[in-house]
Amino acid sequence: MMRVKVETIRQGQHPSELVVALTTADGHREELIVDQRSIKNDTLGVGYPIGKEKNRLLIELPRETLRGLWRVWVSSDTIVNQEAVA
Repeated sequence: MMRVKVETIRQGQHPSELVVALTTADGHREELIVDQRSIKNDTLGVGYPIGKEKNRLLIELPRETLRGLWRVWVSSDTIVNQEAVA
């Protein structure tokens, strides 16, 4: 499993939730609400990239973003292997 670097923004509506943000390859900031247990060392599990283009990877997020996106392009340097976080 791959992980993407995220930044914790704030607590969610429920005590077990966090609002996190990631930066897309185009420089946009996408926010999504996730269970806090899914965050490890400021990374979020995303599975393997489903698309690749130069130094960009298309990833599918575990939850929909606040703007309604499930898949986003991110820079390859924001992806971390699962083993590096364990």
